[in-house]
Amino acid sequence: MSIPPGPGLRILGLRLIGYRKNYEVRFSDGNSWNPLSLISGEISTGKTTILEFIDFCLGGSASPQHPEVVDSVKAAQLSIEANVPVELGEEDATLGPDVARIGYARQRFLIQRSIDGSSRDVLVFSGDLDEVLQVAPTIVSSDSAANESVSKFLLQLCGLDGIKLKIAPTKPDSATHQLSFRDTAPLWFLTNTRLDNKNLVFEHAPHKANKLRQVVDLVFDVFDENRAALAGQVAELQDQLRGERKGIDALRRFIREQGVPGPVELEGLREQARSRRTQAVLRLSTVDDEARAQTTFAEEARRAYLEKVEKARQAAGKARERETLLRRLAPLRSQYADDLKKLNMLKEAKRLFDPLSITVCPACASELGDVSIVGGRCTLCRSAVPHLEHEALNVLNAEAVADGTDGDSGHQNSFDVSKEVNSTKRRLTELTDYTATVAAEAKDARSAMSVLDTEAGELRERFDSLTKEAVTPLLAVRDAAVRAVADADRSIEHLDSQWRMLESVERHEREVESLAVRLSEARRRAGEAEAARRDRSDMLSKVSIRFHSILQSFGYPKLVDAEIDGKLIPWVRSIRYDRVGSSGATTLISLAWELAIFELAYEEGRRHPGFLMIDSPQKNLAPEGLLGAVDVDQEGTEEAAEAIVRRIYRHLTDWLSGDGAGAQVIIVDNVPPPTVTQSVVVMYSGSPSEPPYGLIDDASST
Repeated sequence: MSIPPGPGLRILGLRLIGYRKNYEVRFSDGNSWNPLSLISGEISTGKTTILEFIDFCLGGSASPQHPEVVDSVKAAQLSIEANVPVELGEEDATLGPDVARIGYARQRFLIQRSIDGSSRDVLVFSGDLDEVLQVAPTIVSSDSAANESVSKFLLQLCGLDGIKLKIAPTKPDSATHQLSFRDTAPLWFLTNTRLDNKNLVFEHAPHKANKLRQVVDLVFDVFDENRAALAGQVAELQDQLRGERKGIDALRRFIREQGVPGPVELEGLREQARSRRTQAVLRLSTVDDEARAQTTFAEEARRAYLEKVEKARQAAGKARERETLLRRLAPLRSQYADDLKKLNMLKEAKRLFDPLSITVCPACASELGDVSIVGGRCTLCRSAVPHLEHEALNVLNAEAVADGTDGDSGHQNSFDVSKEVNSTKRRLTELTDYTATVAAEAKDARSAMSVLDTEAGELRERFDSLTKEAVTPLLAVRDAAVRAVADADRSIEHLDSQWRMLESVERHEREVESLAVRLSEARRRAGEAEAARRDRSDMLSKVSIRFHSILQSFGYPKLVDAEIDGKLIPWVRSIRYDRVGSSGATTLISLAWELAIFELAYEEGRRHPGFLMIDSPQKNLAPEGLLGAVDVDQEGTEEAAEAIVRRIYRHLTDWLSGDGAGAQVIIVDNVPPPTVTQSVVVMYSGSPSEPPYGLIDDASST
């Protein structure tokens, strides 16, 4: 399938670049894209996410933020095919001077956008998901207000660039703002929400409703609203063309002043410079080889020198390791010395202030046994001392029990300060001795390193003296070769800079050509609009007729008086669509409204992008959603719902194979009817055991 002549674009495929792997959905078969593509399967498998990512790559404000997507995906790539206007080389005198006749050439682009929101940059490559041309991508901004934005790029492909919309359409002196590709989104993306939220034409957001009406008028070239917009587009393109031509003239003057030669001569100079560099590098390599060949007799001296250097390096490493150990041992020695002081203080304190130094009863002169606190009383004087029940005396007995001794021997097994003092002194002495040994080893290693460095220096001098006579004659030659390489590099850099200047001129010339082609197209449309003088009522009448026809093909019950009013609000049976009562009927009306504008604009060759995405067209078309819309019982309602779904798809397939040949429709539907099974591009099972599980097909195991 190919795009008919004229502006427009088609969706070829989507690739999500992941951390673990990539995830793809294709809407094309080889070199041809599918007119009808269905994404089906279980709920929560990523079907709607596909449409959301397409919308995101086309300038949407936010990417899907489902946990499995955020954890798995870092960027999205959208492959599109578009008709790009080209100059045929024949001037058209009816459109003005310097304006050529135009044609259209098919071209594929790959739009890449990061999903983390850290950058507004969008990369536009030439190519598709299978092959990207080896040229630098165009970097545009996701901000539609930027001079170079993805919105402007897409508008150019649709013939809508350079158009401004009124903020207040009813005021002649209203301020304007630049048309964004996002303003056209309601005409190519019917979201799940808009199907039944009774806000199809943004009735609850007046500024968005005004913008939508202006966009529809622009798409259909309505005269009373479109003439000024087309004139503004022509003026905008003329200003851009003049600016580009002035820029090229200034660039050419600068190039002449800099003495930049022509492309052919410059390419010859670049080739000569590259040849000189190659020869200089070859000469340098030859000199190095000669130097090595003439110094082979000194190989033993070289080897002795390298061995000595290696030993010096090892000695330096050992010295550093011993010195590092010394620095770590010093705090440990200080800690032991400090502990020894504390133990000596404790020993003196026990000798002077030990409250249990009494060993003989002062009343009967009998020797006292273990003194402790039992049941809150002192075993010596029987006094009640509850505040000491958990103090040191009980601690001693507890420690004795923990050590496997009885309470009577607890006093004898208490903490022995003298033993701890002796143990600490012993450990401090051992540590001091070890520190002295390490210090001696560090000193020896440092001395050995110094000796080895000296010996290595002497060996180096010996090696230099042996090779000086052989190498000296080659030094001048080598220096000359090094200078020749450097000179060639500078020359190549200078010539490359001049070549980039010429490429810049060529790039601007292509931009001028593109602007001239777009200006021709804008002038042609302005002329056609002036000649046709189509008014808005005529457009609304045709859209209403198509709206009625589509509802009729759906089998809408009791269909009379189906029309679209001046505010683009649909009516059926003289009832506004948001008051029909049945949610299923609301879905059918929304579908018919979207399709009526899409089909009519496409058939008349208007400036619609040429593709349409619909999310869940069977929403509310279950029997319960149609109750009240058809005069049958529950069983009959179920049959009516199935019949309506079949008729919706039959209408789409008939139109796409007839008057809509060349258009593209992408639909997300859980269970499409069997009659369109051949149009299913992917079906997600929702079960890890039945691939494909979902869009992020490895999410079930992560």
